[in-house]
Amino acid sequence: MADNFLVIKAHSNRGVARSDNGRLVGFHFPRSLQRPLPGDRVTLDDNDKLIRIHDRGNAFGRGDRHGRFRPLAANLDRLVVMIAPQPRPSPDLLHRYLVAAEIQKLRVVIVLNKVDLKVPDQAPFSELEALASMGYPVVRVRCRPEIELAGLTGHLEQGISLLAGQSGVGKSSLLNVLVPDLDVQTGELSRVTGKGTHTTTAATLHQLPSGGWLVDTPGVWEYGLWSMPTEELAAGFPEFAEPASRCRFRNCRHDREPGCAVREASESGQLPAFRYQAWLRLLAEQQRLSRS
Repeated sequence: MADNFLVIKAHSNRGVARSDNGRLVGFHFPRSLQRPLPGDRVTLDDNDKLIRIHDRGNAFGRGDRHGRFRPLAANLDRLVVMIAPQPRPSPDLLHRYLVAAEIQKLRVVIVLNKVDLKVPDQAPFSELEALASMGYPVVRVRCRPEIELAGLTGHLEQGISLLAGQSGVGKSSLLNVLVPDLDVQTGELSRVTGKGTHTTTAATLHQLPSGGWLVDTPGVWEYGLWSMPTEELAAGFPEFAEPASRCRFRNCRHDREPGCAVREASESGQLPAFRYQAWLRLLAEQQRLSRS
């Protein structure tokens, strides 16, 4: 029996894990156990059957169409959110990712790809400078025709990072640049699973040259949050914490309540107005999710 296995990929009732000495093992997990995720530490028995998932530090995921949380990966250190001028993201795509990351206490790196294209003067691109000043690093890169990473690799040297973004923003191109031996790692996975893995249909962990890890996720057109209490959503807006302590009502939703210090801070410029407007839109979105 060996404790030190890291889950690389899991799908259906099968997965692939890596021992500390680099050996890949295909394993089976019974449906009676919680589904393992890339990034999980697990214990396998002598027959390569999952018998234990070690305690998770966190689990990053997204909401399904019914507003339920669907986890994608575990034990992450940071979220790398990729956007590009084409296809243009919705105004709230980036804010949803920031909320999800803050709830799980993940560091965030915003990657603006295809910087050789004209960047629209509208949200979320017009908000990037302010977000950078709030502590969310913004890295401008391109993968074609020339590679420019602008120090991105320095953010990924340690721990486990998850690469997220909508379909078409260039995640696959960036992954090929960041993981030079991607074909080798993909081939090793294929030999263990007996299936091709060129198309990302499930989250997969890849090792970076630095020794860090990068989780590649399937592209989605729109990232959605799950149904959650208002106080959980508020955790995704940490800049609200100080003014919120001065709201007249302890359970203030920072909407139309009298004496809302968060709204007042937005109106006075203490808080970025675009973040408060994003809060109102996501708050309304939560009300719709609670009815689904």
